[in-house]
Amino acid sequence: MIRVKQRLARSSASLRRRLRVVALVVVCMAFSLPGAATTASAAPLESAAPTSSPAAVAAAAPTPAPVAAATAAPQAAAIETRQLNVPSYLQTYQLSCEESALRMALASEGIQTTDAQVLALIGVDSSGSYYDSSGLRWGDPYTSFVGDPNGSEVALTGYGTYYPTIARAATLLGGQVLRAGQGITPADVYAAILAGHPVVAWVTYQWVIPRRADYTATDGRLVPYAGPVEHAVTVVGVTPTEVYVNNPDSGPEVISKATFEAAYATYNQMAVVLG
Repeated sequence: MIRVKQRLARSSASLRRRLRVVALVVVCMAFSLPGAATTASAAPLESAAPTSSPAAVAAAAPTPAPVAAATAAPQAAAIETRQLNVPSYLQTYQLSCEESALRMALASEGIQTTDAQVLALIGVDSSGSYYDSSGLRWGDPYTSFVGDPNGSEVALTGYGTYYPTIARAATLLGGQVLRAGQGITPADVYAAILAGHPVVAWVTYQWVIPRRADYTATDGRLVPYAGPVEHAVTVVGVTPTEVYVNNPDSGPEVISKATFEAAYATYNQMAVVLG
């Protein structure tokens, strides 16, 4: 009897162990089923707003329409060459280059005149030259023609005249004077030609480069002077490298800009620009 009870006790203990194992297996299987974890965990109090990935945002953003690049309007090429229709005249007197140069410029405006008429408007100072302790003394070319128009610069019997008298004569004859004076740069001269305006310019005879030796006029004015080489021409054309002139002494000439500019500097870039 005792043995029977001992066997039953052992069987009962074995049965209880098996039941615990079975219960444990059931629990493990329950937790491994789909949705079990969700059911077991507490639901969040608030659902988060849906967040889009950067790639999704970029894909969702509207694509701007392509904008055509602005194209600058084509600019007209700068004019660098022009030759004006100005007749060529030779000077009537030995030294009337300024008067003849003005006559050519006025002719391009349809105004006809002569060297003698221009001289009459300018006036001639026929007083002779002389030397004193200060050097050469002579008339004032800013106010009149100095010396004899048929005289000689070498012999100091005749000289010439400067821009104020030529500008005044041009106006009296009906011409349009756009600019007159000294310090009119070569670039200004070229711009005037390109704009269609002839220019009376003071240069040197045969384009020499002399040494300046200014003299004091009898009225006290200091006169730009470089010896017997004072000359005037009519500038009628320009290219990027050359200048076209009507020379009252020899006719039309084409010279380099360097040659023109060196001679033109002698009398402080003196010129009269006609309309």
